[in-house]
Amino acid sequence: MQHLIQSWHIIFMMIFTVSVVVTMDPAKATQEAQQSASQEDEIVVTGQKKRMAEFQNLIINHFRVSGGGRNNGQYARFAQPVCPSVAGLAERQSKAIEDRIRAIAEMAEIEVAKEDCRPNIFVAVVEDGGSEIKLLRSKKNRLFGSLTDRERDKIEQSGGPVYSWKATQTLGSDSRHSANAGSLTFMADANGSGGGAALGGAAVNGQVTQVKSKISRSTVEGIGYSYLLIDSKALQGVSAAQLADYAAMVSLIDIQVGSDIEVPDGSILSLFSETEDKSLRPTSLSGGDLLLLRGLYKVPANVKASLQRSAMIHTMSEGLKNPERIDR
Repeated sequence: MQHLIQSWHIIFMMIFTVSVVVTMDPAKATQEAQQSASQEDEIVVTGQKKRMAEFQNLIINHFRVSGGGRNNGQYARFAQPVCPSVAGLAERQSKAIEDRIRAIAEMAEIEVAKEDCRPNIFVAVVEDGGSEIKLLRSKKNRLFGSLTDRERDKIEQSGGPVYSWKATQTLGSDSRHSANAGSLTFMADANGSGGGAALGGAAVNGQVTQVKSKISRSTVEGIGYSYLLIDSKALQGVSAAQLADYAAMVSLIDIQVGSDIEVPDGSILSLFSETEDKSLRPTSLSGGDLLLLRGLYKVPANVKASLQRSAMIHTMSEGLKNPERIDR
């Protein structure tokens, strides 16, 4: 009986489809098809404009500028190959997240260090990020690099569940070395082991650069180390893949984090945004996220923030026109 009903259903649908095709005016059908296609194109264009506006807002209002003002400073990025280290999770999960961060960096055309490298990206899952930040400030204050006391206070008192900052350094634009004479040392040892493999110290030798230009800078702002702490209670319902994509995005860009930050729809940056329906969380890095990373790291290292913004926006605009070409 069930088989008979299914057969009649199929026959009915065939008859309905045929009757529609036969009775429809061909000219009218063509006109309606063209109108529908035009409406779909308009929707796509509108959607792209909306996403571009959201990412422009993110860049302008939430990217940190180092070494100068909004136009003459720079958006810092890694000058050395990136090397992630994840702590606070099972070894298998930590390794999977490290591998994913590496993979995302490679997709964004960011240089990645070999496996036996000294970490410069630190991701840790902790019980209470605020308490950990307070302890680090008292025991390992140099971890916060050039951040002012006000900026450090803001991180500590943010309430989490994400705490992120970068230790940046000024480099010569024609080298990967510090542009200041002498040496600059970051003590990236949070556990007091004195510069071990897990959180090791590193010194950068000084070197003066001779580059001069109206549109470029004689120095560049580089990320020496990236730190990301995440409260464990916030990981309920979050997969290792989601955490890895979020960690990659936040670690590779010097960006503000917090519940009050406006992020583009679908961006992995909204993973820990306040929402009642957890199922609406992004499942992975978005195409726009990846284009944003590519745009920042694709532009020459010594250009000013104004040109960096233009490059990022151009890369995203071109990429969103051909979303099928974005490899993820």
